[in-house]
This record gives sequence, C-alpha cells and structure tokens, in this order.
Amino acid sequence: MSISISSSTASAETYNKPRDNLSANELDVLKKKPTTVETSGDIYTSSSIHFKELSLSELKNEKIDVDTSQHTYVTHSDGTKNDPNRIVVMRDPENNNKYVTLELSKTSIDQLKQKFDGANNFFERSDGTLRLNGEAEDFVTGWMQNIRTDRNYTKADADGNGLIEGDEANSLTIKFESQTNYDYIGKKVVKINLVAGANYQSLLLSEDEKEFGDNRNIAFFDNAQYENSVEKELDHTIQMDTDLNGTVTLDESLSDESGPDYRKDVITSIKEFHEDLLKKYSKLNDDSKLQNYDFGYADSVSDKKKNALTINTFDLLTFDYQNDKNISDIMEQLQIQTAKSTYADEESNATKDAGTNESV
Repeated sequence: MSISISSSTASAETYNKPRDNLSANELDVLKKKPTTVETSGDIYTSSSIHFKELSLSELKNEKIDVDTSQHTYVTHSDGTKNDPNRIVVMRDPENNNKYVTLELSKTSIDQLKQKFDGANNFFERSDGTLRLNGEAEDFVTGWMQNIRTDRNYTKADADGNGLIEGDEANSLTIKFESQTNYDYIGKKVVKINLVAGANYQSLLLSEDEKEFGDNRNIAFFDNAQYENSVEKELDHTIQMDTDLNGTVTLDESLSDESGPDYRKDVITSIKEFHEDLLKKYSKLNDDSKLQNYDFGYADSVSDKKKNALTINTFDLLTFDYQNDKNISDIMEQLQIQTAKSTYADEESNATKDAGTNESV
C-alpha cells in the first residue's frame, strides 16, 4: 500500500463529512486511497515583544560591553567543523535597559536573515558581534521570553547555573495533551489524526518515560525535544519554527523529532497496532462500515494503569472477562466499547465535543 503525505489544507473528500453510513461504492473508494495523516494544534507560541527600532546612527553609537572570546565550533565525528556560532546582542525582553548576549548557529542566523530583510535588522558591530534590531530583535526576544517564562526555564533552573539538569527538567512546562485516533474500514487504515491539545503543562517524566528515553512512539508524541539551556533552546526553537511565524505547530515539532517523513513512521506504528487489534477482536474486521478507534489523550503508562483499575464493574461485565487478562487488554476492550464513528449523524452527536483536523 502506498503512503500519501499531503500538504494541502483541509480537504472536502467524502469521508470527511459526518454521516450514518457510507455506500458500498464510497467505501470501495476509501479502501483504494492511500492512508493519510493529519495533524492539528500548536505546541508553542512566542511572546509579544516590541522594541523601538534603532536607526543606523543609533546602532553605531551604542555602548555595549561584550565578551567576544566565546566563539565556538561544532566538530563532527568526521573531523569537519561548522562555521562558528555568532555572538548575538539584543535588548533584554525583561528589562529594556539591559542587553542579552548569546550564541546562535549559522543556520538560525541564515534563516532569520532570509525572513527579516530590513536594512538595519542585522548590524555588524566593530567588536565582531551581530546586533539584532527591528523585526529580527522582536522575533528572537519573543521566543526567548517564551522559553524563560511560558516553558519555565528560568524557575526550573533551581541552582541558577544556567543549565537544566537532572530532576530540574520535571519543572519545565513543555508538555501538551496528545490525542490520537484513526479511521478504518476492516483491515484498511484510512486516516490517522494527531491532535495537540492544552499545552504548557509540566513535563514530570514518569519512570516509564525515563526508561524508554528516546525510544518513544511518534504516534503518541506529547512533548517536543528540548535543550538544557535557554540559549540552546532558543536556537533549537528558531529552527523548529520553520516558517518563522512565531508559532511551533505539532507538525513542525514532529518534523523536528523524526524528520520530514515522520508520517511514514506514524502510519507504520498505527497499522501494526491495528493488525494486532483485529487479531484479538475479529468482530471489528468489518468491511461494511467506516469506524474510528480513539486512544484519547495520552497519559503516562502509570496513569493508564491507575485509571484502568478504577473503571466501574458494569463496563467490565459487558465483555467475556477472564482472570488472565492484563491491564492492556482491559484498556483496549473499554476503548473498543466506547469507540465512536467520527462520521456519525451530526444530529445524534450534537451534544458531543467535535474536534477539527488540519490537513498537512
């Protein structure tokens, strides 16, 4: 089966319309279409910062003391070196009378120069530093302030050494509610929906998440990769915000995590899950209707176990419950029981919350 990666806006295809039943012809059309992945939601939004833009004369006459001995190079395993990072100077978003000096990579600088091409946005000082001004300064300081406050980097750095180390990471507010669901017809996975809900939640890594580390499933992604300092995270964020519009979307964050072809990994993961699901519950393998499997909002593994243990007895009795069934099986059964079609009649679903999906 081929894999389709769409970059169009929300489509108006037949299966996107709510309805009770699809005709046999409509179902056949969907079965032949490649599986798609749609994402919606934002991870981060930069703070609104605006400084008075300085003239060329004002920039030339600024008195700023900068330590220019901090130039660094990134050395790769093959011995090659990147161009040196640039020491950048800009006003402090928390104090208009102070300056911030930090390093940004050549990649980030090049991105910024392509986006903000005003005459005085980038001023080369005689001391070798790059002074940001105008739109460029507003943009970069907006992201810096977001990292400091919205993502809680300043407060999370409990010992004040400028680095997020050990358990300090738990205080970062970089997590978001992740919701995954998919539409299917029998064995065919039609469309996978990845949604980012409420954001800026405490990271609070569970023991399970610490154990799995980087081996997390891209289909259940609930926090972006992050760096251990404001300076590094600022450079990282500028590169995540590929269109430099002040917002990092779920799509941009997933691309940063696993590359631009991350949808292939999502499709592979969900298809593997779906195959296992049909092996356990053969009645779901129904080619006569379009169905939806909803994982709900992702919790930590420990939270899922706790929630499973508090499910009421009536729900469990609707299945042929066996003593040897584990927590995972019970959770899957209950999800199936409550699974709803996203294409049900609008009137019957009037009292339910309806999510929107943005094609990417």
